[in-house]
Amino acid sequence: MGYFSEPNTEYYDYDFYKKDNQIYCQNKLTNIDAQGFQRVGLNYYKNNNNVYYYSADLGLQKIPNVDPNSLRILGSFLADKNFLYLKTLKIIRSQNLELILDNIQYEEPPVKNTTERFFSPSNYYILKNNKGYWVIKSSTTTISYNFLGKMYDPKWEKIREENKYITDNDIYNSVNVDTKPDYPGGIDEFYKFVQKEYRIPTEEGLKGKVYTTFVVEKNGVLSGIRILRDIGYGTGDELIRVLKLCKKWNPAIKNGQKVKCLYSIPYTVQQY
Repeated sequence: MGYFSEPNTEYYDYDFYKKDNQIYCQNKLTNIDAQGFQRVGLNYYKNNNNVYYYSADLGLQKIPNVDPNSLRILGSFLADKNFLYLKTLKIIRSQNLELILDNIQYEEPPVKNTTERFFSPSNYYILKNNKGYWVIKSSTTTISYNFLGKMYDPKWEKIREENKYITDNDIYNSVNVDTKPDYPGGIDEFYKFVQKEYRIPTEEGLKGKVYTTFVVEKNGVLSGIRILRDIGYGTGDELIRVLKLCKKWNPAIKNGQKVKCLYSIPYTVQQY
């Protein structure tokens, strides 16, 4: 039979988890203190002494000199009592810090003289601290920022706010919604359904995990089912087959609206 989780294990990503009060990343035991370890925002984590940023490519990275006791999240940013951070980079001071415009798009991007060599989709943000207004650009390859001035400029009103309205194409992470998607009757009922339907290959001694992600659509249907890793012998394809059979979920809710939401599950397969 198969199980979706292991005792004393909390999954943050398919190869990043806390087990028996120890932190594993990329399926390797780390020396990170698990005491107080918790998620504090999308891709941000902390324990009692340090703060970390997680990415699938680079794993868990310590953010230097952050005070874990004064953390707060501003959209995609992290701030403590001294500075604002994006990913692992310290950007501007956090005194009287406000996020003015979140995930915006300029007709003419105001951040110039960047070292970015290749085009990649970019997000722009306007923030204010005790010095004045700043614009910050973030993409997969660069982070850059400029000081805009002490006074708010009316021309910024021409900026289009991407996140002000929820569109049909927006897919949210489960930490960024007000209500997470759920299976009718609860997740235990979902586990029972999969265990009942899943056909374990007859390969002798077969044991391991299948990692999957999928999108819970606004109508509760599962779409975009992907197998991130399996143990061969058709174990991933079989999980896809079973997921396509399940009944509609209760969709995620954000700002009072039903939204698409990404969901991930590790599933343990074992022959007895």
